[in-house]
Parts: sequence; structure tokens; C-alpha cells
Amino acid sequence: MVGLALMAGAALAADAVPHFRAPEAGFATVSGAASQPLGGSVLSEAERAFIAALPEVRVALTARAMPPFERIEADGLVTGIHPEMLTALGRAFGIRMRPVVYPTWSAALQAVRLREADLLMTLGVTPERLQYLEFTLGATPRAGALFGRRDAPQPPLESATFVLERDYLANDHVRRQYPRARIVTAESTREALEALAAGHADYYLGSLLEALHWLERSAAPGVVPLRALPHGTGHYHFAVRKDWAPLAGILNKGVQTLRARPNEALNAALAAVAPMLRPPQPLRLRPDAADVLLRRPLWRVGAVRGLVLLNDVDDNGTHSGIAAEYTEQVARRLGVAVQVVAFDNVATMLEGLRAGAIDLVPFLTRTPEREREFAFAEPYIEMPYMLVARSDGPLYWGLDSLRGRRLALALAHPLRELLARRYADIHIVDAANGNEAMNLVADGSADAAVEVKLFANLRINADLGARLRTVSTVEELPAQFHFAASKAAAELLPLVNQALADIDAAERQRMLRRWVAVDLQPPFPWQRYLPLLAVAAAALLAVAGLTLWWMRRLSREVAARRRSERLLNDVATTVPGVAFRYVVDPDGRLRHRFVSPSAAAFLGVELEPGRTLLQSLVPHAHPDQREAALARERACAVSHERFKLTALFQLPGARPRWLHSEAVHSAGEGGRSVWTGYIVDVSSERELQARLEQEAGARNLLLAAASHELRAPTHNLSLALQSIDAGALPGPVAAALRIARRAAHTLTQLLNDVLDAARFDTGPLRLRPTAFALHELVEEQAEAWGVVARDKGLAFHHRVAADVPALVTMDPLRLKQILINLLSNACKYTVAGRVDLEVSVESGGLCLAVSDTGPGLAEAVRSRLFQPYTAGSTNGAGAPAGGSTGLGLMVCHNIAAAMGGRIDVESRPGQGTRFVVHLPLPGPREGAEAATGAATEAATEAAPSDRAAEPAAAAVVGAASAESVMAAPADAPPAGGCVVVCDDDAVSRILTAQILRLRGYRVVETADGASALAAWRDGDVRALITDLDMPGLQGRELIRVLRAEEARAAGAAPRTWVVVCSGHPLPAEGDAASFVPGCDAYLLKPVDMDCLARTLAEGGVRPASTPAAATAALDAALDA
Repeated sequence: MVGLALMAGAALAADAVPHFRAPEAGFATVSGAASQPLGGSVLSEAERAFIAALPEVRVALTARAMPPFERIEADGLVTGIHPEMLTALGRAFGIRMRPVVYPTWSAALQAVRLREADLLMTLGVTPERLQYLEFTLGATPRAGALFGRRDAPQPPLESATFVLERDYLANDHVRRQYPRARIVTAESTREALEALAAGHADYYLGSLLEALHWLERSAAPGVVPLRALPHGTGHYHFAVRKDWAPLAGILNKGVQTLRARPNEALNAALAAVAPMLRPPQPLRLRPDAADVLLRRPLWRVGAVRGLVLLNDVDDNGTHSGIAAEYTEQVARRLGVAVQVVAFDNVATMLEGLRAGAIDLVPFLTRTPEREREFAFAEPYIEMPYMLVARSDGPLYWGLDSLRGRRLALALAHPLRELLARRYADIHIVDAANGNEAMNLVADGSADAAVEVKLFANLRINADLGARLRTVSTVEELPAQFHFAASKAAAELLPLVNQALADIDAAERQRMLRRWVAVDLQPPFPWQRYLPLLAVAAAALLAVAGLTLWWMRRLSREVAARRRSERLLNDVATTVPGVAFRYVVDPDGRLRHRFVSPSAAAFLGVELEPGRTLLQSLVPHAHPDQREAALARERACAVSHERFKLTALFQLPGARPRWLHSEAVHSAGEGGRSVWTGYIVDVSSERELQARLEQEAGARNLLLAAASHELRAPTHNLSLALQSIDAGALPGPVAAALRIARRAAHTLTQLLNDVLDAARFDTGPLRLRPTAFALHELVEEQAEAWGVVARDKGLAFHHRVAADVPALVTMDPLRLKQILINLLSNACKYTVAGRVDLEVSVESGGLCLAVSDTGPGLAEAVRSRLFQPYTAGSTNGAGAPAGGSTGLGLMVCHNIAAAMGGRIDVESRPGQGTRFVVHLPLPGPREGAEAATGAATEAATEAAPSDRAAEPAAAAVVGAASAESVMAAPADAPPAGGCVVVCDDDAVSRILTAQILRLRGYRVVETADGASALAAWRDGDVRALITDLDMPGLQGRELIRVLRAEEARAAGAAPRTWVVVCSGHPLPAEGDAASFVPGCDAYLLKPVDMDCLARTLAEGGVRPASTPAAATAALDAALDA
């Protein structure tokens, strides 16, 4: 332990050994009135024997200096007030001593606990130290002081933060006096003062002289002593290990003598501090009183656990309450050590006093019976006893009102002897202590109890049920409290009285305020009204909570509305348009509630108050739209319908703009009408729409041109194939011919599908219903497709139910188109099995069902079957199989929808497919009217261009490849005559003429319209077959001139039957007569020659010779 830092600027030399100074000569005795010799002569024989048996006494020191009381110089010399006193006592009594240095105070205390050291100097008394140390009388006064920071706030001590040295006496004082205070621990006085200067605590409590010494030498700026605050016994003591207690008695004899002698070093140190900080002067005791202290340097004082604020002791041995404060004041003035002994109640404490286990009881009421056993000091506090009863019980006015009732009293209660003498009829209920006595009253086991007013008020305030109250003062008991001692320790009481008399009035008031005064008057009995207060508090909390919740909700709503308003304003400002709302009062007055801030800039016009936006804009509208716009607005104002308008406006300084406006009506308060809407610029959309319409028109024109250009070679191919007689060919060649014809018909179907699909894009389908024989149409299709099915090895069956009407009114050509497409697909995709056609009536409508045993359809294919480019069977890439465009079923679906019906599909993979067409049947009156209209109609419609693949067998050639569309002939020309074929395409013209000649017609070929007109003028022409697009005289002009000349001839010659064969399809909304005025029939290329022959026959134009003769004549001509 040697060589540690001892104080600022000093250190123990490496070869120095700590040692005490030898006492000066003459120091062994003290002169004066109170002097007595210091030497072996003052010791008893037993004490001298004890010293003789003692080994060298090890005095524990700390490396940290505690000037002026003790310190170690650099050379190892231990100096200071206490080392000098101890050295003198050792020399006088023959005690051998040597110092032992420890690094900290805690280490020194631990060394004595472990008996590695024997004696300590400069020590304060604590309950914990009394367990292993025996203390002498106070050797020197200990000046305690409270330190703080200059100009810093000074919080109340009760809730402040203290910085204290570890294991120092001030820790016990703060814990007892200020239980709610916080303690920060430091390892030394220097560290504690530096922590205070740094703001880590509010106060430091400790030794005044030691703290001032360190303030002069450490960095603790701003720390100053605030006031004197004595604590503990107010003295420093010597202490020896507990098993060497006789040594403490021996030292007491010297301390008693030495402390009466003026100490120049201590007085000089105290003289340097302010008078307000100096400790009080020690009491001047008479010799006999000094002898008592010499015999009794340690006083054992009794305390009761739970006697709060009066004389309480906790589990840590901390003594608190008014009695503890007075005990400390007495010990401080006498310099004695106090050992607190804990008891469970007053009765056991008094038993301990009788048995000599304690010397004093610091808080006891004086009664005659107790005076016979104990000695009492002068009273130091007055406090009445109170009668405590239940809050719902009688108001007892005193002990007389308790006669015959139960009174709960603690054991050894001072009232017991009085009750036994004067109130024997009061039934006493025993209790262990005062608190239990009041509990018995609260529980109804007793009617009343008697306790000190302070203690009674504490118990009443702690009762949440408000069951207790004080009802009166017990006048029969004295209201004074004393220190009491056993008869054997009565000699202590004069010293107690002298010390109590030294306490000034200010200090007494401080202690009274600290422990008693605040509770002398009972507070408001809030426990009694707790239920009512709880209900009121709950109600207030509920109201406050509801108010807070409502205010928060309202605040959130206001914030949300503000955000919405900002967002709406931002949207209304930045959106490319105008939002508005206006209100119309019942009197017709219009008020604008909201208009986008950018309205004027967007519209380019100033808005007029009292007028709608449309009324402000309509002067700039297109002249053709102004009245209609205002009329629409007026109508919606009356009907409250949704207002919607798109119009062209020429606004000032801008190009023409298309503006679209919509507004909706809602009912407002007081019969007001509220209109909310918007205006946006749709010029870009209109321009886009115009471009799209232009592109669609261009596309349709392209389709028409492509169709026309493709139909010419297709027509030539078809004519070439039709000109070959399959019957004259060998079997394999005839089969190849049939395949070629079927391919030609498929090519025709592809062209027609594309054209009809384009027609559906341009607008709704126009139907021409007429009365026709349904059974005949079905039989015709069954016959044709039965041949196709049988050629593939399929069975074909058809059935027409008996209730199917023979005559129906609908568009026969479109119905035939549906049947051809469905039967074509059934035959095409069925490899083996059968194909069935059933016609019936279901739910008053016509039902056409086509079923097959083909591969069936997956769900994915079935769900999109009627979409463009979807076929019933697909290849691996998903493209329509079998050469189909995938448009036929879409065309059928659209035709059925246009006729007011639908097409259902039933199919599963591997189980075949069934298409069911549902079409409405018109009623009898409707059918009759339609039939009449059809009979008087001037012309029939051209055949639909959409066809399924035609059968290729000779028996069914011409079934429906290109149907004629004819105007009714005026006067049928006679049989025979010449047929003029006019076509600028030489191949088409030659093949058509050749086939007609083979059929027995006389044919004249012309390559242009002028030649055809010349041939007609030559006469004997019964029919004209012409194309439309030719060089020179066009087909339409040829027909116009021909009809004009016929009209001028006024029937001089028969009317010529005019048939147009062209690659241009008829428009969707037109017919042959309107598309080509003056024609009698219109055939779309490629032309089926059987159909052409029937068309000529319908005009009365028949072959001039039999086909065999015509063939012979043709062969002769060719041979020539």
C-alpha cells in the first residue's frame, strides 16, 4: 500500500515507511480544572493486563489525505490532529501501534472487518459499522456542510440529487432525512466535488474542512458551501475491532481528557471559515457528567418498526422520525455513539428497557405506573392522543362515551393503567401495536382506538375506504413525550436534559415542521368521499377523453378537408380543363359556387356572373350548333337529365377547338338545383377520330381494290375449270378436276370472307327480309352438302320438324349463308362419322342445328370461336387450319345477331361439335305484311359475298357460288337471239363466250363498251353481259346509253336483258338497281356459269340450239 498518492503535490517516497511521530515531553498529562493524568495509573488491573496481552495494534489509514485530521507526508510520517492524539494515548498507556495504508476508505473498513487491521481514526458512527466496530467518545467536532454550485438553481433537498463518497457517513443521513432524494456515488471527496461542478448532482454533503481543502486544490469551479448541515453524531471517533472492546474503553479515558484541551490546529482551521459554517461549541460538562460519558460512550436506543414519523427503524437499521432527530441532536452535543436496537412494538421495547438490553427509549408518554419503573427526561414535544372510530359509527366525545364498548389498545399502551383504575367497564381489545388497533376498529372488531394524533392521521389517510375518523381528544392522557431510561441508566438523563436545553428554538421548529407540524391537523377526509370523487373523476375523464377524441377527430377532419381542398385546387388548376359547380335558386337566380381558377385562360373568354359557362361560350360556337346547344341546356334544366355536349368553337385568338362538356344535377337545400360538371378540349380526339375514319376508308378502299383485282384472275380460273367436261375425262383426271374446282371455290370463299369482315367494320348489316319457302331452301342445302359429305365417306342426315312453317319471312340469302358456313365447317373438319342438319321450332323461334362427330373444341378455342381469325380446328401455331381465314363463324355470328338471334356452341374435345342457331320467327300479321312488301319490291338483293366452300361435283355445281341479284324484267324478250359479252379481259371474255356457246347461245365478243354498243345497235341482241371497268366507254355509261336509246325507240324492239359481271362487290347499304342503274342482274366474279345461265333464263334469254349441236358446230369451226 506504500507509495500511493497522498495529496496534491505530495507522494510517499519509494523507501519511506509510514510511521507515527513520537509525542513531545509533557504531553502525557493535561493541566487544568478538568485535567487528569494520562498513564497506566488511570487504568484498572484488568485493563493493564489486556494491554499487556495485545500485539502491535495496526492502525488503518487511507492514501487520501483528510486534513487537518490526518495525512501522510512524503517521508511516511503520519501527521494530523488524530494521529497526534493517538500517538499520545499509545505512549501514555503503553500501546504499540503502526500505521497500515489502504488505497480507499472502503478498503480500510473491509480490512477491519476481516481483522487485517485493528483500529481506525477519523470515523463517523453508522448502524452498519456498529456491527463490527467499538467506538470511543467523539474525539473532535465534525463540521458538516452542504455544498452547491454558485448561481445554480437549488431544488428542495427532499427531491434533489446528492453526490457522496462511497461508505461515508452522509449516505445514512440523506437516506433517513430525504428518502426520495437520489444519490450519485463517488470514490473520493475530490471526485464528488468535481461531479458537482460538472452538473451531475445538485448538492454535496460532507466534512466542511476536508471539502474546502480539496476545493483549493482541484478543478471544481463554482462550487461553494451553502450552509452548515451537521449529521451523524457531529464528531469524529476512534474505533477498534469489536472483539477488542476493552481497548475502546481504555482509549475513552484518554479521549475524555484530550478533547477537553484546546486543539490549536482544529481551532485555526475553523477560524478560517465563515461563522455560519462553524460547528457549535461542545457542551461544558460537570466532572460527574464527564465521568458518565467515560463509562457510557455508546448509548443503545430503542426504536419500533412501523412507528412512522415518530420512532421508526427500517430493515437496514435506519432510524427515522421526530425521536430519531432528537436522539441525533443529543448525541451530536455530547459526542457519544448511538446504537439503534429495533423492536416490533412498544411493549417489547419496554421489556428490553427493563432487561437492560437498551439504555434509552427516545419517545415515551409519562404515566404514574411507568414512573415507578423508568426514569424520564424533560418533555421535548407535545402531541395529543386522539379517539379514533369508524366513519359510520357514533361520534364519541371521550372515554365516558365508550363505557360498555370495545376499545382497541396496543400492548403497553399508557392508557391501560388509567382504564383499569377509572373505566373498568370499557372492554379492552388487545392489539400488537397501534396500527393493528386501528385496523380492528376499521374491521368492526372494536368500537374505537386511542393513538397519538400524528400516527392516527397517517392511518386514516392511508385508508382508501375512508372507514376511520378522529372524533375527540383524550384529555386524560398527558400530551407530552420524553426520553426514558431504566433505573440503572438514569444517570444518562441529566446529560440528555443538558443537550435538549442546548437546542435552540429555530432548530426545534425545523424538526417540528419536518416531522410533525404538517400532520397535526387531519386533512380533508377524501377517503370518505372517494366513491363520489371517483365517479366525478371518471365522468370528467370520460368527458375530457370524449372531448379530446372529438377534437382530434375534428382536427383530423379539418386537416383532411384542407388537404382535399388543396388537392382539389391543385387538380383544378393543373388539369387540362375546367371544373365548375353552380347553384340555381328557386327564383331562377344562378350563382357560381366553384370554377377552376384557370377557366378564363383555358376558355379564352371572360365568364359572366349569373350565366352558365355554355351561355358565355355559345356566341363563339359554330353557327349550326348554337341553337341546338342552348336548346339542350334548357331541356336538361327542366328534366334534370345528364347534360352532355360536344361542339366546335371559334374562340378569340385561337384555332377552332372542339370542346366537350358534361354536367350532372343534384338536389340542394331549399329546393335549389346544383349542377356539377367539367369542360375539356377534345380537339385532339376529334382529329384522331377523323384520321382513323380516313384510314378505315382507305383500308376499305384497299380491300375493295384488292378484291376486284383478285377476282379477275380467280374468275378466269373458275371459268377455265367450268369449261372442262369432267365426264369425258379419265377417273384420276376427273378427280384432279374436282380438287381444282374445290380449290377455286375455297379461294372465292377467302375473298368473300375478307370483304364481309371489312363490311362489318364500316357499319351495321342491312337485311332484306322477304317471304320464301324455308323447306325448299333447307332441302337444297341438304342435297348439295350431302354429296360433299358422302364424297368424304361421311353419313349425312337432315330432318325438318313438322311444326316448322313452310313459308317464313326473313332474309333468305343471309340464312343460306349461315347454313353454308356451318355445313362447310362440319364437312371440312369431320374425318369419320356423320354430319346432321336439324330444323325445328323452339320457344316460338326457328332453330337450326348442325352437328358432327369431328375432333371437337377445347374450352380455350370455344371461348373465342366467334372472334376474327379463329377456326374450329387449329394447327400448332394457333393459326386457322384447313386454309380457312377464321372469319366465317364471325360473319355467321354477326348475321344471326343482326337478325335478332344467336348461335350456341356445344363441344368437347373428342366428342364432336354442335352449332345451334336461334332466330326469331315473325308473327302471322308481320309475315303477311312482309310477304306483300316483298311481292311488290322492284328488285331483290345481291347475294352475300361470304360463302363457304362450294361442292365440286357436277350435280351441285352452281349451288351458291355467286348468286344473281336481279331487277324484275319489264317485258321479257322472246327466246333466242344473240348474247353480247363485253369484257376488256380477253381470257375472261373468251372463256365466258366459249362456255355460253357450248350451252347453245349465240355469242358476240367485244373488248370495250363502244364495240358492245355498236353490236347492240346492229340488232338481234337479246342480252348484254358486261364488266364495269373498261377502257373507253365504261360499263355504267354503256348501260345508260343503251337504256336511253331503248327509251327513245319506244318499244320498237324487245327490251335487252343486261347482266353485270364485275369484281366490285355491292355496297352494304345498296342494291343492284342503285349501284348500276339500268342493269337487270348483278353477278360478282368469279361467276358460276350455271348461275349465269339461270339468270339469262329468268330474263327470257334461252339457247338458240341444243348443247350437243352447239358443241358440234364449235368443233367444226375449230377444225376448220
